[in-house]
Parts: sequence; structure tokens; C-alpha cells
Amino acid sequence: MKERDELHDRDFMGAATPPSNAAGSDRFTFDAARPRLALAALLAIPLAASAQGSGNADADGLLTNLPVTLFYAGFAAALLLYSLLQFARNRDRDYLEYAGFAFGTGLGHVAVGIAHGFAPDVQADNWATVAEPAGLALAGVSAAMFTREFLRTSTLVPRIDIALKTFAALFGIAFAGVFALPDSYPDTLVAGIGPAFALLAIGCGLHCRQLRAPGATLLVAGWSAMLVAAVLYLLAHSGALRAEGLTTHVMQFASALGMLTLALALDERTGANWRERAMRYADEIASLEHTIEALQASEQLLTQGMARRSLEIDALTERLQEGEQRFQETSHFDPLTGLANQLLLTDRIDQAIIRAKRHNTRTGVVLLDLDEFTAINDTYGREIGDELLKTVAQRLRSTVREQDTVARPENDQFVIVLEEVYDIDDLQRVANAATTAIGEVVLVKEQTFVLDAAMGCALSSNDACNATTLLKQAGKLMRRAKEGKRLHHRDGAHGIRQA
Repeated sequence: MKERDELHDRDFMGAATPPSNAAGSDRFTFDAARPRLALAALLAIPLAASAQGSGNADADGLLTNLPVTLFYAGFAAALLLYSLLQFARNRDRDYLEYAGFAFGTGLGHVAVGIAHGFAPDVQADNWATVAEPAGLALAGVSAAMFTREFLRTSTLVPRIDIALKTFAALFGIAFAGVFALPDSYPDTLVAGIGPAFALLAIGCGLHCRQLRAPGATLLVAGWSAMLVAAVLYLLAHSGALRAEGLTTHVMQFASALGMLTLALALDERTGANWRERAMRYADEIASLEHTIEALQASEQLLTQGMARRSLEIDALTERLQEGEQRFQETSHFDPLTGLANQLLLTDRIDQAIIRAKRHNTRTGVVLLDLDEFTAINDTYGREIGDELLKTVAQRLRSTVREQDTVARPENDQFVIVLEEVYDIDDLQRVANAATTAIGEVVLVKEQTFVLDAAMGCALSSNDACNATTLLKQAGKLMRRAKEGKRLHHRDGAHGIRQA
């Protein structure tokens, strides 16, 4: 609600702030009229008292007419001042046009009161003879423009709008004629078109009342009072009535009542516009809040969707990592023994040679080939052979350091890669330990086996050397050892035999 009030205040920047509740809106028209009435009384009372105190004791007409005229002048001045203040606050052009109407009407009827109410023998060059038609003509121009803007006749009733423009032009001609034509012509023109214009304004107000235009009822009442004043002015000007005494007072009273009622109508129209704007902005804010709620709901759904998507992506990433790990294990490790396969073995040897050159050490390779392992597979089955291979892998792994590598490049071959080897003796010690480990008795499913292996060793040099070279050298020596065993074996001495 706070944001809504701030938006409402910004929209009416420079305008009178509308009431904050419905009851305050209903009282606005009456409350807005109070400053005018109070100011009129404050201006009129001291002026009337001053006039009475300065009058001649023997001038009975002066004592009667002057206070009434001065009270009317103060009342019109109060309406004029209030209208100008309202225009300065909200920049509504209707208030400026009404101010012109109040000024012209007040000036004209004050001049009527002075010229005819208590000074019927004024000279032709007296200021009142000019102020009377000029003020009333100016009031007519302002009244026609005020009625057009007040009732929006250019949009609602275009035909009446043309008539109002015509009367505005006629009153304008009368105003110009005050300074260009003989004295009687402007008075006659103003007196003649005044009642006709009041009737047109009443008819326009009745039509707009049917259209439920705000303030139209008060506008009809105001122009009805002004019609009375206009008819009395016409009768006085034509000589049917005497333009003094009671006629002047009734004319001034009807004019004051009409101006006050029109001011109330303007206040009612302004209040209705405020309420309409407030309702429109309230609807816009409600629509904006609904849009915001919808966006928040969409954002929440999007956030939830993104969270689910993130979980799905995390699960997919985890599966990809697991698959990659399985792929690495499958592509780089022997699935039976868990040792490095041929691909990883080659990489490990090359990396070890690079590190050996950097640290001024050497890399050793021990190639072991189990004797007559094919025979045990054929005799005891593949399952027994796999268990023997697993046992050999575990024993070889236990004979080397953590940084060394044990690989199974082929079915019955094993390779040991030794890092940080300084001489052939270091390599020979590991080779002997590996041979001893392989030669220990193996028990598999109540079957006892004693294994033997042919072995070949190779040691890297400072010359150009790589994994392929070392493996070839070790393989050559291993085949030579295996061939030697075949030539010198004894009866009953085999590489793999059952104990």
C-alpha cells in the first residue's frame, strides 16, 4: 500500500491531494468550499463596515446599497483568489477559466451596483460605464470556454461545442467593442446574448447530466442562477425594470449564487476525476502486483526446474566420471589381476626414463614368463590358471616399492618396472626376489603347484632409450633363458610342476 500511495502522489504532483478514503471523498466538495466562504466573509465584513462608517448620514440609499455591493465584491474576489490558488496547485485549466469568469462577473456586477444601485446619475465617462460591459463580456468569454472544458463538449456533444464557440466569439466581439464602438452597442450585445448563452449552458448541462458527467447537476443549478441574473440585467438594460435598488441586489445575489454553485460543480468534477484516477491507478497497481506474483511463481518454477536439471546434470556427470574411470581401468589395467596392461606399461616406462634422466638415475625392466603355463590351463582348466595368475600378481606386487610398476602385458608374462636404479646389482636383487616369490608353493582348490619362470632384465642407459627398446632387450634375454632351460633341463624338472 505504501508503494501505491507514493505512485498516486507522484501522479498528482503539484495538485491538491485527494482524500484517502471514501468518506473523505464525499465531504471534499463541501470542505473545499469552506475557504471561499470564509475568505469572502473576511473580505466583505471589514469593507462593509468601512463603507458604512464613511457614508453620509443623510444618504439612505448609500447606506443600503454600498455594503451589499462591497460584500459581493469581496465574495467574487474570494472566489477569484481561490481559483487562482487551485490552478497554481494542480495546473487544471478549468480553474483558470473559472477565475476569468469570476473576475469578469464580479467586475461587471460591482460596476452595475455602483453605476445603478446607488449612483444613478453617473457621467458617461465614469469607469463603471466601461467596467460593466467589459467585465460581463469577459465573463461571457471565460464562461463559454469554462463550459466547454468542464463538460468536454468537443468530445461528448460536438454540435453544442460549436454553439459554445460561437457565443465565445460574440462575447469577444462585445469585449472589443467596449473600446471601439459607441457606449450603447456593447451593453446591448452583452445584455442580449447573456440569457441565450445561459439557456445554452443549461441545456448542455442537462444533456451531460444524462451522460452522467460529474458535476453536471450543479452546473445546471449554477447556470440557472446565472440565467436569473442575465434576465434581470436584460430587463434593466431595456428599461422594463429600474436598474437600481432591489433589482440590483437580486441580480448580485443570483450572480453570487451562480458563481458559488459553479465553483462547487468544478470541485465535484475535480474530485470525481481524482477518484477515477485513483481507481485506475489502483487497478493498474493490482494488475502489476498480479503480474509480479505470476513472475515470482514462474521464477520459482524455473528455479525448481533448474535445481532438478542441476541434479540431473550432477548425476550424469557422476555417471560419466564413473564410466571414464571404468574406461581408464579397462583400457589401462588388466581386468583379471588389476595390474597395468601393455598400454599403461609403455607409458610408465617412458615416464620413468624421463624422470631417471632428470635425477641422474636409471630405469630397470624385469620380464618374467611362466614356464609351461599353457599346460596347466589345458590340464586343470582356465579357472585354476586364473587363480595362479592372481597369486603371482600379488606376490610380485609385494616384492617392489610403491613407485615401481608391475604389469601383465600378455597371458603368462609379467613385467616389473623399477625406478631410481643405480646399477645392475639393484636390478638383480629385485629379479631374484621376484623369482623366489614365484617359486613358492601355490595351493589352489586343494591342488598344490610349484611355478617357475624364465626371466630377462634390461637397464636404461644415458643414450637414446625408450620403453620399446628396454622391453625388446628384456624379451631377448628372457627367450634366451627359456631356451637354455630347455637344453639343460633334467628328467622330472619342469618350469611348472605339481608337488
